[in-house]
Amino acid sequence: MSVCIGAFLLARTGLLDGITATTHHHFYDQFAKEFLNVELVRGPRYVEHDRIATAGGLTSGIELALRVVERYYGDDVAANTAYFMEYTRSPERPVQ
Repeated sequence: MSVCIGAFLLARTGLLDGITATTHHHFYDQFAKEFLNVELVRGPRYVEHDRIATAGGLTSGIELALRVVERYYGDDVAANTAYFMEYTRSPERPVQ
């Protein structure tokens, strides 16, 4: 899992080659130019591809962290975690 420009670090290792990923919207063009083997997805807060997930900015990282909680512990635990954090999750979820 990476947040914001952390996708650049994952891409440099080759972990994102041939799969979808996202990064902070301010860096879309730079990322696309630098990593031709990564399918950059512009728009969603986060992108999941099997065990690897990337998120846009800070709030997107919160969304993705809650998605990871949901993935491993279920929707109820993720919803309770968001409630405890006083965070309202986005109703728009990326297609997985």
